[in-house]
Amino acid sequence: MYTEAELAETIAALQDPNPSERAAMLKALWVWPSQDERLLPYVEALLSDTGPCVFGSPMRFGEIRWLAAQVIFAEFKAWKCKESVRLEKVVAPVKSEELMKLAKRFGLDCDASLAALMTTFTELQRLGQLPTTPLELWL
Repeated sequence: MYTEAELAETIAALQDPNPSERAAMLKALWVWPSQDERLLPYVEALLSDTGPCVFGSPMRFGEIRWLAAQVIFAEFKAWKCKESVRLEKVVAPVKSEELMKLAKRFGLDCDASLAALMTTFTELQRLGQLPTTPLELWL
């Protein structure tokens, strides 16, 4: 259980206007589930957040809501709760090489820099040119 200060700090990060800040907190919660039910509504609110984020190794680009689903599922596992998480038409995480190929196919300039890749992801997402998939996580 988080202290009031930890809870407030975590909620602030989850509500930060910068998607990178939201993603950083979600990545931490994915690895180290809070097991604090008070956070669940704030993470659930991000299930509709299509903001761009970077995660994984090798680096992949995706949507905040994909990370939020992973966090909720990690919490369910930590609670030994047999719940599932499902999202429809979430952008499938894309490796940088794939993103650069998609950019070329659609006539977008993209180098291998993080800033260019994030801009390209956002533009391809806006154009509806990123692969989507249902995401279902269950125990």
